[in-house]
Amino acid sequence: MKIPQILFLGMLAWGGALFAQSPEDPYELEKITVTGTRGEKRLKDSPVLTEVISAKEIENSSATTVTEILDDYGLMVSGGPMGDDIKLQGMGDNRVLYLVDGRRVTGRINQRLDGDTMPLSNVERIEIVRGPQSALYGSDGIGGVINIITKKPKDAFSLSASLSNSFLLAHNDPDTSAKPGAFDDFNLIREQHFTAAIGIPIALTRNVITLEGSRGAFYLNENQSASLLPEYYRGKAGLDTSFPLGDSAEMSLGASFMAMRSDEQTSRLGALTRRDYVRAGGYIEAELAPWSGNLRLRLYNDYYQRDMDTYSGIMKTWTTGNNHEYENLTALEAIGSYDGIDNFIFTAGLEGAYNIIDKYNLNNRGDTFAAVDKEALYVQAEYYTEDRYSFILGARGERSSQFGFGGAPKFSAMVHLPKGFRILGGAGLGYRAPDFSDLYMSMNETIVAGHPTVKGNPDLKPEYALSFNLALEYVKEDLFFAQINGYYTELWNEITNIQQNYKTASGADVYVNENILRSMRAGFDTEGRLTLFNVFLSAGYSWLYAYDRSEEEELHNQSAHTVKGKLGWDYEKLGIYTYFQGRFFSPLDPTDPSYNSRFILDFYFSVSFAKHFKARISVDNITGLIDSPGPTVGRIFTAGLSYVL
Repeated sequence: MKIPQILFLGMLAWGGALFAQSPEDPYELEKITVTGTRGEKRLKDSPVLTEVISAKEIENSSATTVTEILDDYGLMVSGGPMGDDIKLQGMGDNRVLYLVDGRRVTGRINQRLDGDTMPLSNVERIEIVRGPQSALYGSDGIGGVINIITKKPKDAFSLSASLSNSFLLAHNDPDTSAKPGAFDDFNLIREQHFTAAIGIPIALTRNVITLEGSRGAFYLNENQSASLLPEYYRGKAGLDTSFPLGDSAEMSLGASFMAMRSDEQTSRLGALTRRDYVRAGGYIEAELAPWSGNLRLRLYNDYYQRDMDTYSGIMKTWTTGNNHEYENLTALEAIGSYDGIDNFIFTAGLEGAYNIIDKYNLNNRGDTFAAVDKEALYVQAEYYTEDRYSFILGARGERSSQFGFGGAPKFSAMVHLPKGFRILGGAGLGYRAPDFSDLYMSMNETIVAGHPTVKGNPDLKPEYALSFNLALEYVKEDLFFAQINGYYTELWNEITNIQQNYKTASGADVYVNENILRSMRAGFDTEGRLTLFNVFLSAGYSWLYAYDRSEEEELHNQSAHTVKGKLGWDYEKLGIYTYFQGRFFSPLDPTDPSYNSRFILDFYFSVSFAKHFKARISVDNITGLIDSPGPTVGRIFTAGLSYVL
C-alpha cells in the first residue's frame, strides 16, 4: 500500500468515529477516577488525554486476558512467551507502566509484561494515558500508563457467569507438502474459558468473589509433530471487601491468586518447554474525608513468579531449576486532596516502596538477587470549571537507593470551545531508571544454543524524555465524536541492545545494554465515532516517526502506519449486538521482508434472551493471516454463553 493511499485512509478515519468508545460512551461517565490526574471528575473535564476501553467493549469481545483486549485495541506489536510488546506514542517495553486500580504490577520478562497472566474477570474499564506520566507515577511511566480498573463491591446481591469454547480448523501451511483438510483431526474443544463474579453484602460489608478458569489444548501442525499453540491451564480467585468507617470514611481490602501452567511442544523430536506462573497480591486501603477533600491511605503487596523447565524427547530427561525468577513489590501510599477553595484542587502524595527480584540470569552482579527501595513526593495544583477549562501544574521528586534523586514536572491544560469543540494539551518530563534486567541480565548462550548473548550494564544512566501533546476534539451529543492528537518526544539516554564486534566462544553474537545519546518520536493519532439509527461506525489512523539521532537512522521496531475500524449494530430492543473490526499495520521494517504489512479482521455477534442470558459467537482473524509480528495462528472460532443477574 502506497503512502498516499494510507494517508487517504487516515483522513477517512478522522471523519469516522472513535474506535475506543462503545455506544455506552465513557466520555460522558460521571465522576470516574481519571488515571492522568489521580482525581475523580468527569472525563470530559480532564486536561489529560485519556482513552477508555469500557466494560461493554470488553464483554462484547472474545478477549479473556489483558493481552487479547490490548491486541484488539491495536496497541500490541507482537506477543508471546516473553511478554507483550505494547507501544504508546512510540514507547514500549518497560516504558509503559501497568497498574491495577492504581497499584503497580510486577512481573516483566525481558522488560515485557505477560498480559496472558492477567485475566479480565471483573474489569470495569481500562484507562490508557499516553505520554510521560512520571510526574505522577515515577519511573516506567515515561511512555504512558495502562490502568486496569476493577468493579467495586455493591450493596446488592449480584451474580454474573460466562462460559466460552474456542477452536481452530486444521492448520494448513502452504510452505509444506502436507495438505490437510479443514476438518482433519482438528480439536473442536481446543480452548475453554469460565468466569464468575458474585456480589454478597453481609451486614455492613460489601463483598465480591471472582473466579476464573481457562484450559487450552495443543494445536498440532500438519505433520502432527509439533504444536503451534501451547497447552495450558490457568485459574484465578479473588476477594474484594469494603465497609464504612463512620459517616465519612471507608475501608477496602482484597486479595487475589493466579496460577498458570503452559506446556509448549517445540519440535517433532519431543522437546517440551514448561512454564509455571504465579501471581498473588493483597491490599488494604482507607479513604477518609476529614475536610473539604479526602485522604487515601494504601498498603499493598504484589508478587510474581515464573519457572521454566525443558524436556528432551531424545534424552527423555527434564532440565529444571535453571530458569527461575520471582519479583515482589511492597508499597505504602498516602494521597490527599483539598478542594475548599473555589475552582481549585490541590493534590499531594507520599510513596514508599521496596522491590526485590531473584532472577536466574542476573549474573553480572555475582548472584541472582537484587533489591531497591524508593521514596517519592508529588504535588499537583489544578484550576478548573466544569464544561469550560482546566489547568494542571504538578511535579514529583523521587529517591532511589540505586540512583539517588530524580524528578519530573508536568503541565496540562484544556479549554472547551463553542459548539462542541475541546482543545487540550500538555508538556512533561519523563524519566526511567534502568531496571534489574537492564543492569544485571546476562543471558547465557548455553541455555539456548546459538542464541545471541545479551549482557546487562551496571553503568547505565537513567532515561529522560521531554514530550509535548496537543489534541482537538469535537463532540455532537451521542451522535458524533472526532479527535486528532499530535505528539513530539525527545528521549535522552535511551537504553537499547548494541551489537558488539566480538562473539562468544561458541560463536554467538554478543549484545550489551548501552545508552543512546539522543532519539526522538513524533506522530499523530486520529480517531472518531458516528452513531446513527443503532448503527455505529468507528475508525482511527496513527502515524509514527522514530529516529535515532546518535546513528542518524530511522528506528523500525514498530508500525509507522496503523489503521483501525469498526462497523456494528447495537439494537437493544432485540438484544442484538454485532460488529466487524479490522486493523491494518504497515511494515515494522521495510528493509526486512519477514516483517510484512498485515491486516486483521474480526467478527462478533451476540443476542440476549430470557432476560438474563446472552449467547455470542465470534471469529478472530477472519483473513487467516499468520505472520511473525502478528497472529501466530489462523482463524479462531468462539462460542459462549453468559448470565447476569
